[in-house]
Amino acid sequence: MKFKMNLVDLLAVFIGGFLGGFARFMVDQLLHDSVSLLGTTTVNIAGSFLLAFITYGLVIFFDVPNWLIVGLGTGFIGAFTTFSTLVLNLVQNVPGRPDYAMTIFALNLILGLLAALAGYLVATSLGWGRKR
Repeated sequence: MKFKMNLVDLLAVFIGGFLGGFARFMVDQLLHDSVSLLGTTTVNIAGSFLLAFITYGLVIFFDVPNWLIVGLGTGFIGAFTTFSTLVLNLVQNVPGRPDYAMTIFALNLILGLLAALAGYLVATSLGWGRKR
């Protein structure tokens, strides 16, 4: 597969990244809790669901332009989710509590995988298993 990106793809990633980053900021502002990391956990789980839903529902079963795929996936979801911020917040906010930090990290991974599975199942239940 040859890598090809044009100006439209780059613009889609830029706009998607801006919107995803803004959405993440808004969720973090609404659910800000540095101890339980609720905002970060929420965006990671929602992003896992959305990426699976978009990938399975849109990309595989509909003819969508490449700019939309990279704009939603790489741009929006990439900027919206933040596992690196989760790790940083764990190090900063739960020092001396490795058991608590590992529990939150494991829950994020497990819930993220379950959310991705749910996104896949929702896409298939909508009848997106057939190309239109």
